[in-house]
Formats: sequence, C-alpha cells, structure tokens
Amino acid sequence: MNGTALRTREKDRLDVDFDRYASGYVDDVDRSVSFTGRNSAFYARRKVELLEEIVQQGSRSLEGLSLLDVGCGTGTTDRLLAPRVRSLHGVDVSAEMLVRARQNVPEAQFSWYDGATLPFDDGSFDVVVAICVLHHVPLSQRDRVVSEMVRVCRSEGFVAVFEHNPYNPLTRHAVNTCELDRDAEHRHYLFSPLGGRSGRSLDRHLRKIPLGGQYVSWVRR
Repeated sequence: MNGTALRTREKDRLDVDFDRYASGYVDDVDRSVSFTGRNSAFYARRKVELLEEIVQQGSRSLEGLSLLDVGCGTGTTDRLLAPRVRSLHGVDVSAEMLVRARQNVPEAQFSWYDGATLPFDDGSFDVVVAICVLHHVPLSQRDRVVSEMVRVCRSEGFVAVFEHNPYNPLTRHAVNTCELDRDAEHRHYLFSPLGGRSGRSLDRHLRKIPLGGQYVSWVRR
C-alpha cells in the first residue's frame, strides 16, 4: 500500500523502492489494518473468495485453471491460490519480493517483470489478476499494464483488478499508515471486517454502493 499514491493520483511519476520493503512487508500491512481486528491473511482470503465467484460466472471454477498474479509481492494471496488452481505464476518488479514469494509459495513459479511487458506469449493464462497494484503505477503507464494483462489472457478467460477505494475513510487510514504503500463489471466489497458467510452476504447486498474498503473490476476476454 502507498498513501502517497492515493493522495497524488494525478502524479505521473511514483518512485517506490519495493526491495526495501520486502523483508517487513507483511508486518507493515498487518500493522496498518490492525484497527479492524483482522490481518492481511483475512483480506487475502476474501479476494480469493471473490475471484472464485467471478470465475463461476463463466460456469468454471479456479480448479484446473492457470493463473497469473501481476505484482505478486511476497505471495500472501498466492499462498491461498496455489492449492486451488492448476498452475500459478507470479511476476513482480522487485527481485527481493520474489525471493520471499518463492520461499512462501514453493509450488508456484515466479519471474521478474519490468513493469511494462509481461514475459509471456499471447493467451498464456486462464485468469490474470492484479491485486492492489495499479495505485503504484503512474497514470501514463496504467493502460499499458492492463493491456498486457489482457494480451496474455486466453479467450473466454478473466482479467480482474482489485484496488483500494479512495473514498472509504477507513481504507484511507489503512493506506496512509502503511509505510509501503467497455464490458467490464464492477463490485465493491469489505463493507465490514466480518468473515465467513455473514461478511460475504453483507458485501453481496451492498456491492453497488461505492463505500466498501476495496473494489474489484473484471472482464471476460
């Protein structure tokens, strides 16, 4: 997370030394969300649940699919995704983040990424996701990042982007206290720190209200 990225959305350049934050990344995020009574693993699980719901719209499940995580960090979400998918590949601009991702999720593959061109052929994956990554990317480069995600996604596959909601005051608090930090559908979630069926039900009923802690946008290619 990066508070400056949210506060200066029109800034065309954002320099973040992700290698510097790699060793303490999870601890930093956990501290920034501790006021909710939850940790980063809880929010990672919620994203995996939502991704499963998105894929089910195509009468499929994550099981048996290949997935690419763009901006995988230290693999917090990938640790939960790996047992659910056929194959998992993560990319990141930080070599140090990738070192820790390989340690945390040895069953997945991880590669360095220059932030511009994904090192894969067209149509290589069934699902391509970017989880709380785009707010780190300068505005002038965001179209390129998303276009690359679409390029490496197979026909009938899904491209999904998860992001922080800058209009939610609790999200702004979490972001600001973290040191690091056409046919598309759109859904808000994390209206409360409730887990399980209750939390999912609340998110489902309020998903069109732009006040959830985060949101996800996706498209079927």
